[in-house]
Amino acid sequence: MIMRRLLVVYIIFSFTLTIHGDESLCDSSDSWAWTPWFNSHAPNSNGEYELHLGIRSQYPALVCAHPRAISVMNQDGVNMDQTQDKMIIRAYDIFCMNNYHSEYQKKMCDDYSVRYCCPKVENSTETENLREIFIASNEAKSTKLKCGQSPRSSATIFLSIIDDMSSKIINGVEARPKSWPWLVSIGVRYRGLNGVWQNRTHICGGTLIDLSHVLTAGHCLEQKIDDRFVPLTPTNPTLESFFFLRLGVHDIRLTRSEDIYRARKIFVHDKFISSTFENDIAMIRLDRPVSVSDSISPICLPSTNVSPGRSVTVAGWGTVSEASRVHSNVLRQANVNVLSSINCRVYMSIHYDGSKQVCAAALDWSKDTCAGDSGGPLMYQENGAWSIGGITSFGYGCSKRGFPGVYTRTVPYVSWIKQRMLSN
Repeated sequence: MIMRRLLVVYIIFSFTLTIHGDESLCDSSDSWAWTPWFNSHAPNSNGEYELHLGIRSQYPALVCAHPRAISVMNQDGVNMDQTQDKMIIRAYDIFCMNNYHSEYQKKMCDDYSVRYCCPKVENSTETENLREIFIASNEAKSTKLKCGQSPRSSATIFLSIIDDMSSKIINGVEARPKSWPWLVSIGVRYRGLNGVWQNRTHICGGTLIDLSHVLTAGHCLEQKIDDRFVPLTPTNPTLESFFFLRLGVHDIRLTRSEDIYRARKIFVHDKFISSTFENDIAMIRLDRPVSVSDSISPICLPSTNVSPGRSVTVAGWGTVSEASRVHSNVLRQANVNVLSSINCRVYMSIHYDGSKQVCAAALDWSKDTCAGDSGGPLMYQENGAWSIGGITSFGYGCSKRGFPGVYTRTVPYVSWIKQRMLSN
């Protein structure tokens, strides 16, 4: 998530809390450096906390035993002493204590992240590589473009109106370039043991959620080509070597070399079941952080589940009809409506779980996601910013009456996502 630069709360470990107007305490040091941001606990009715010892036990290579300073902010990038919460710091731990103060009890604690000023680790390539990714993410906090902000937002609203009128166009209309700067096209580049290349320009969509990670569907990252298992080879020795990603493109025929990224690490949910699409979620760590621009920026992770009846937007480079086997060269979008779980009962035999999945369709069944749109986002606006409420998963046919598209809900997996973002 991209957050603005802000005043930071530090703790100087004479145990005196000091507020500094800049980050020079750690940034200007040759021997100290900031860790990545950590978020190990989600707020609940009892409060919110981030415990140094617990975080250090998970990431001993990054978090030191005795930090020189601590920086704390909520998920909107607001310094902890500027929020509406009752916050305290004890030793190296932070606590939100709203539930224990009568004037704060009606407010749910914000979700806080913490980072630590620790001694720099010398001669550790793995640690420095991981730190480089997160430092690049932290630098993005100084940009004015926050997550879920499209530079074409007014044009997007206009196109949404046109989309609603274009009920005869399966899969909606062509999106305006740069309307959805977090959309990602995923392709496959594979060389079999016989030496023959089997390349697929586009197989699935994805969504940029920070400067180094793309969210997609688990079934998009299986070791398969055209639904057939393929072995690892000297050219493709790992699952990561199969895939390449296009970011910041509208027409994939016009892709430049700088638009192409490779997968540095792939995380497929460990309980993903391909036959039933349970836990159909995965994440790709890019080989390098992106540079935020008007054509590339991340979407926000959601804070609440998208509710039935809400109009949402789907987008991708998938096929424009069920009969077509050719993906669209340009990014397309459509507006659909979130349906209640009873409207998804047609999929109960496949193991449809309304707590982790959501279905959506146009009210007249004229628009839908189709082949090649898998892994792409189901998007909605929340507090003025776009959030990813779901991930395109599966459906019976395309725009088939009575058979809505099924999407993996994002909210139940936010903790899983954040843990993988912070992992090695």
